Amino acid sequence: MTRTPELSAAWLREQLELYRQMWVLRLLDMAVEEMRIDGRLNQPVQAALGQEAVAIGTAAALRPGDFMTTAIIHMQHAQQISCALPLGPAIAALSSPDFGPDGDEEAPFVASVRGLCSLSSALQQSPLLAVGHAYGKQLMDDGGVTVCVMESSDAKSADFAEAAHIALSWQLPVVFVVENAREEANVSECHGLPVISIDGNDVAVVRDSVAGAVRCASAGGGPVLVHAMTQREDGVVWVGPLVLERERLIDAGVSAAHLYEVERRARHLVAEAEAFAKVILWDDQPAPIREPEVWPAAS
Repeated sequence: MTRTPELSAAWLREQLELYRQMWVLRLLDMAVEEMRIDGRLNQPVQAALGQEAVAIGTAAALRPGDFMTTAIIHMQHAQQISCALPLGPAIAALSSPDFGPDGDEEAPFVASVRGLCSLSSALQQSPLLAVGHAYGKQLMDDGGVTVCVMESSDAKSADFAEAAHIALSWQLPVVFVVENAREEANVSECHGLPVISIDGNDVAVVRDSVAGAVRCASAGGGPVLVHAMTQREDGVVWVGPLVLERERLIDAGVSAAHLYEVERRARHLVAEAEAFAKVILWDDQPAPIREPEVWPAAS
């Protein structure tokens, strides 16, 4: 298809927004990693540097009425970023004991107009939950699709094997997205599910592939597994998703100054979220004990 000036402008806006969201997620993940180093997290969280394209691309592929389940923290954050929801509560939720995996309260940031699961534990966000929700969508016949995002190790679990069997048997509207950071064996053959293997470092490829799988499942095509191959950034020479997207935008004519401004706004947003989280956490702390003032004898 020939790209008209109008289409080119729209494409650039979309790609710039994806680039901005990936930067926000990267900076948010760096803030979470600092919290982990300081021992301030209420649950184990693995750094996800280099996974931004899978997270943001998947979130961008969801339509109104679709539903996403995942136990992966940066995937949950990507959904918040995609929906332009406040990030301060998301940061605070990882530090406050009330919102941890064993807490009695649900984190206040989990509700989403685009269907992020509000259940907090990994058990509740298992593939079986996705299948159950997809069955409900099938009964409602509203065209909605459930997207379940997991790591490659989860694709070998008994829960997933059962979920895949049920989804295939009933041709449920569910899409499984496997984020494979090249730490596990290939999942090119997965319990009979149709598998689409993609480059997980390219946010546009992830968005378009997941969106296509969602449309197929919505039209009655049954379950699909999208296998996104990526790599964690660990100092090895490797072109990450942010570098790849930056080069693409520069090749499309976007100036380095404009990209710097996009990055600056992302830094400002995350800095504000961190400051807001500190206010929330400070309010939750008991008031400090004030030492009695020492009055001079002459007073």
